[in-house]
Amino acid sequence: METQTYKYPRQKINGIWLIIAGIAMFLLLIKYNGYPNVWPFIFVYILGMIWQLNPKTRKRLAISSGTPKQNKWSNFSIILLSILVFLVINLFSNDYRICWLLILLAVGVHFLPFIPVHGKLMFFLSISLIINAFIGLNFTNTSLDVFFVIDGLIKILFGSIFIKLSPINF
Repeated sequence: METQTYKYPRQKINGIWLIIAGIAMFLLLIKYNGYPNVWPFIFVYILGMIWQLNPKTRKRLAISSGTPKQNKWSNFSIILLSILVFLVINLFSNDYRICWLLILLAVGVHFLPFIPVHGKLMFFLSISLIINAFIGLNFTNTSLDVFFVIDGLIKILFGSIFIKLSPINF
């Protein structure tokens, strides 16, 4: 297969990013006054974003740049996530459990527009995360930590699959 024609040139970066995001989810198990301490999560998440958007990372771990259409889908997905999280925080900040589960739902939804960018596997990632969030919203007696762990494990699993599928070697 020629590298120029590979349909999903950034699968390895996506896979590593999903593993970083999955690990960040486990950091939400750290509590501050009984609530998830967001600062360790935010720190790892931001470092992961900086790493994955770094031109050196992209040059080393991608076959090529995404197509203009893929870049538009990526941008749309990030904007969609930002809007959804903004709305959730502003509408549901009085109930931290509902707020977190709706954020998990928003993250799951935002992976759908990434299907043209990283392939059909993103659909299954998205659906898995959406189901986890919906179960959390319906099983109110189950600890929120359970859904953080499941979310993190799903991301790590799919991240590992994306790394395995990518034709780029380390």
